[in-house]
Formats: sequence, structure tokens, C-alpha cells
Amino acid sequence: MSIVGGRTIDRILISTMPRSGTVFFFEMISRLFDFTKVEPKFTGGFSPKLPEWDPYKFDETFDSLSSRQVLCAHYQLNNKIKLLLADKNLLGIYLYRDPRDVAVSAALYIKYALSHHALHGLFSQLSDSEAITFMLSGGTVQVGSRENKSNDVDYIYYEGMEYFCRWGDDWLSHPNVAKVRYEDYVTEGSDAIKKALLEVDVVLDDDVISAVSTQMSFEKMAAGRSKGTEDKSSHFRKGVIGDHKNHFNGLHRAISKKQFGDYLIKLGYEQNFTW
Repeated sequence: MSIVGGRTIDRILISTMPRSGTVFFFEMISRLFDFTKVEPKFTGGFSPKLPEWDPYKFDETFDSLSSRQVLCAHYQLNNKIKLLLADKNLLGIYLYRDPRDVAVSAALYIKYALSHHALHGLFSQLSDSEAITFMLSGGTVQVGSRENKSNDVDYIYYEGMEYFCRWGDDWLSHPNVAKVRYEDYVTEGSDAIKKALLEVDVVLDDDVISAVSTQMSFEKMAAGRSKGTEDKSSHFRKGVIGDHKNHFNGLHRAISKKQFGDYLIKLGYEQNFTW
């Protein structure tokens, strides 16, 4: 057993901001605790309830989470999850990232790789810069064919990055949740996880942490490709911090400041609005 102190944990629920190293982090936590990974029920395809675009908003796989299992998804902190977090034997973890990097990574991943995503059709027609703009600001997008529509709703309403920042705030303010910052995770590795878990009275075995850290790296997860070497078609696209600086223009900065500028300052990503 890898837990050596503090609370007794028998289940883990992880929520992550999209494109914040979710797959890698999920695998790391599974190995650290020696728990079985459980995927959301809709894994393998996205089926949003139009005009909603976010299928995680409706998934409730967490209701069936069993002993020694870990579930990871982009969950909002709804009332059902709040009730689960009241159980001291369930560990809640939230992984977050600079939303500007999320927007860049998500826009390029949806455009070049995520063909089943509701926004892929639009993004495939846009330039990289335009796709990033939409990811930041949001908008209403028609889906499917008007000639063959099966109901009266044939569009989705995407809210932009402010949507993720808004529900991310709920996770960050919950006292029973371990919070892991992607940027700390990239630079400090398992030490960042160890520190976050200590904040919620969970202590892991140092030997287990060392062994798992040795097993996992970006290079291994990305089939030998080094961190910083981009592959737009891969789930592990680039794995670097601050990549938005390589893609942002004045419009991207202006939208970000309006949509979530206060959030960036609150979390220490920026000191003011002059960036």
C-alpha cells in the first residue's frame, strides 16, 4: 500500500482542466496509489446534449466508483460530487493550467486530431490563429446538416475559456480537494503531487513516489519524442509551459484579459493587465 500516513483513501476522483496533462496525470495517480483506472462511460466518443457541447456535464460515472478505483474527467463540481467529497475515504484532486496554454493546446488538438469533437468541423476550416480565437471567446456553431436534421436543435453554444475558469474556481475553493498546478507538476514532477496531497492529509511512501517517477516521463508517454517537439496529431502535443506566447496575437491577449484576466492574476499567472 502506497499510503503511509494521514487519511485512509479507498477511492479517488480527479477533475482536470482540459489539455492540462490529463492522460499522463491519470496514469501517474493510478500507479502511485496502485488503484484501477476507471474511464467515463462515454469514453471513445462525445455525445453532447445539444445545444450543450460539454458531455462531461452530464456524465455520472462517479456514482459507481468502487473501492481502489480512480476516475478522471473534466467534471464540474456539482452537488452530487460535493456530497461524495464529504466522505473522508474519497480523495478529490483538481489539476489546472494557465487557460491561455489550454486554449492553444485545445484548439490545435481539436483541429488536427479530435475528429469526433463537435467543434472539429468548424476548426478544420479555420487558421490556427482563428481556432485559438474561437477557443478563447466562444460562439454558436451549427452542427450536422439542415436537410437531415433529426430535431429542432442543430447548433451548439460554446462558452469559451471563461467557462473552464468559472467551474475551476469551484474546485480551487473546496477545502477537501488536493489542488495540483500543471506548471508545478511539469517542473517538480511527483513532488508537486506529494505537496498537494499533504495539504489534505494524505502521505505517500517516498519509495513508491521515486519508483513511479522513474517509470514515467513525457518521452515514454509520447513514444520517444522529446518534450517541446510538437506533434499536432498526438494527444501529447508538446508538453511545455507558456506555449501561448508562441501563438498569441493582440486580439488573443485582449480577449483573454476580458474573459479571464482576473483569474490569471488570482492564480499568479500574471501580476496585472499589462502583459
